[in-house]
Amino acid sequence: MLSPIPQGKIYNFFIDDNVFFFTDIHRHSFRSIFDNFYLANLKKAHEAYGTRFTLNSFYHNSHEPDFDLSLFPDRYRSEFEDNSGWLRFAFHAQSEFPEYPYSKAHPEKLPAHYAQWEQAMERIVGKKCLIAPVIMHYFAVTDDGRRFMRKQGMKFFAVREGKGIEYNPEFDTYDIPVDIILNLYKGDIDGIRAKLMEKVSAGQEKILIGSHEQYAYKHYVNYIPEYFDGLNAACRLMVENGCKCEYFNTLV
Repeated sequence: MLSPIPQGKIYNFFIDDNVFFFTDIHRHSFRSIFDNFYLANLKKAHEAYGTRFTLNSFYHNSHEPDFDLSLFPDRYRSEFEDNSGWLRFAFHAQSEFPEYPYSKAHPEKLPAHYAQWEQAMERIVGKKCLIAPVIMHYFAVTDDGRRFMRKQGMKFFAVREGKGIEYNPEFDTYDIPVDIILNLYKGDIDGIRAKLMEKVSAGQEKILIGSHEQYAYKHYVNYIPEYFDGLNAACRLMVENGCKCEYFNTLV
């Protein structure tokens, strides 16, 4: 059985659907991973606010089907490892599509997809950069899938709705609602602040913040120009209200 969750004001920040930055670094053969604007902006947020990010990643890029992680070189691994204190990677799915991959489309493929992703990521970023996710693609997996992910270290499981963190004895996980998905607010920075202040003012001590990578990219159909404004506003508000960023899966 899991240990009790420690007291204190703590937030966890995950970003879903990551694969564009891998594609970009591969295409341009950058000298540094932080020559990619997305990772560079995450590093700035970490340096300013102490935020630790979990990048929930795909193996295959559905938007540029000729790219998958098998093509990405291992020459950046030491740089990834040097930043493992704040930049971690978790499995999300094989690719963005099909929807609901591990609850409807092909749930039986989860172990194989996870193993393929893990092998590639250990080569690319190093084992110390990997962490279990707190959310699955489209939230949903089968019961067998949940048991499999628990064995991979998934101690917190994000759910679409809930009144707070609840222990789930069937899977030995803490079920936790996502408090805010930043990209749903688009350019509404005041709305992001208001939603998070609602949580803080209510005395909520554990806050789960999420977003999605693709909205940061100009070539994406639903690009949000204020993407990093919203991200930084969320991180700043957490700091201003005494919240420390941690990886929830390391708390228990």
